Amino acid sequence: MSALMLNRPNYRRAELEAQRILDEMGVVSPPVNPVEIAKNLGVGVVFVTFTGKSRGISGFFDCEENSIFVNEEEFPLRQTFTVAHELGHSVLHGDWARSSDYQVLWRNPAEQYQDFREKEANAFAASLLMPRDMMDKYWDSLSAQQLSRLFAVSVPAMRNRLSNLYGV
Repeated sequence: MSALMLNRPNYRRAELEAQRILDEMGVVSPPVNPVEIAKNLGVGVVFVTFTGKSRGISGFFDCEENSIFVNEEEFPLRQTFTVAHELGHSVLHGDWARSSDYQVLWRNPAEQYQDFREKEANAFAASLLMPRDMMDKYWDSLSAQQLSRLFAVSVPAMRNRLSNLYGV
């Protein structure tokens, strides 16, 4: 197997892991609360003020404390996605997060989305917050704005999910 193959995001695994967690927690309707899910999985969620150079961080997963640290100055919907994203790292990339290779990534669109783990964590977050089975019930009868309110996510996150699931 080539090195390129090893770095390809496994979107299916991300979606299956998110759905497994939702099933285990008995979550059957929106909105999904990722803070509650994290706590039920034994992962702490701490809202903090990042200062100085760290202000550009939305959040990160600290494996030593088994906690997600979230920038309390971000908008609430951004915080929600950040918690789900970092929970994705905890669930999907625990070994990496405990390794010396782990690093906090700055919000830099030119670089951030190159890492397959970031893509998988984003897919996990989208699948957790906007699960396919729940989306199937509403996507063709509500606008993106209405769906974003129902699922408690940003309109851009909802539009991205609609595009990925249904090509709209």
